[in-house]
Amino acid sequence: MKKKWQFYTWLILFLFLMPFITVKIPGLQQDVSEAAPESGRLVYAANLFDFEVEDGGEAPEPGKNGRALMYFTHSHEAFAPILRAKEGKAAVSHSEENIMNLGEAFSSHFAMNGITLDVLDYDNAGQMSKNGVPHSRAYKAIRPHVQKQIQADAYSLVLDVHRDSLGRSRTTLEHADGPYAKVYFVIGEDHRGHEANRQLAERISARMNELVPGISKGIFRKSGHGVDGIYNQDLGPNVLLVEMGGTENTEEELNRTAAIVAKASAEVLAGG
Repeated sequence: MKKKWQFYTWLILFLFLMPFITVKIPGLQQDVSEAAPESGRLVYAANLFDFEVEDGGEAPEPGKNGRALMYFTHSHEAFAPILRAKEGKAAVSHSEENIMNLGEAFSSHFAMNGITLDVLDYDNAGQMSKNGVPHSRAYKAIRPHVQKQIQADAYSLVLDVHRDSLGRSRTTLEHADGPYAKVYFVIGEDHRGHEANRQLAERISARMNELVPGISKGIFRKSGHGVDGIYNQDLGPNVLLVEMGGTENTEEELNRTAAIVAKASAEVLAGG
C-alpha cells in the first residue's frame, strides 16, 4: 500500500513539473520565431486587424504625414452589437457607449501611419440635450467648437465621423480578411468651396478601394431644401464628413475600417 501511494505521489509531482521541464529541455521548447507574427506585420489595436507596416517593419515617425482632427456632430449615435455585448440590450443611441468611443482606435491607427490625430472631446448631443437644442441644429451647435480648434492648430485633414442608419446587409463588406464596415463621404454643395472638399474625399475614397475593394461607397452630394447642405465644410477645403458602418456593425468591423481610413488618408496626404 505504501509503495502504491509513493507511485501516485511521484506521478502527480511529475505531471506538475512537466511544463517547467519542457521549457528547459532542448527540442521540446516551442520555437518562438515560428510562433511570432510574420516580419513586418503587427497584430494591432485589440480588435484583430492585421496591420502591415511598411519601410522595413517600422511605423512612420509620429506627425510625419501631418496632423488631423476628428469630431462627432451626432455624438450619441451607437452600434447595436456593441451595446448588446456591454449592456445586454440593443440600441442605436447611447449617452456613453457611442460613436465617440471610436476616437481611441482611430488615434492609434492614424499614429501608425504617421499622422497625429486630435479628437475633439466634446459631447455635442449631450450638451444639446442639456440646453434644449433640437437635433436639427446639431451642425450649428458644434460649429464654434470645431472652428476654435481649427484656428488653434494647422490640420491637414478634419473628419466629422457619423454612423449610417442602414441595416447590416447594406453597410458591411465581406472580405478575405474578415468583414469591414463600409463607408461613404458626404459633401455639402451649398457653399462656394465644396469642389475642394469633394476632390479630397474622392482621392481618399479611391485609395481606400484600392486597399480593400468595395469598402467605400463613394461620394454623396447634398444640397438644396431639406438638408444641411454645408456640414461645416465651409470651414476649410480639408473638412470631410464620413458615414462609417451602420446600426448593426461590430466593434471588430469598425476597427478594421478605421485602419483603412487612416492608411488611405496618410497616403493621400503624403502624396500632396
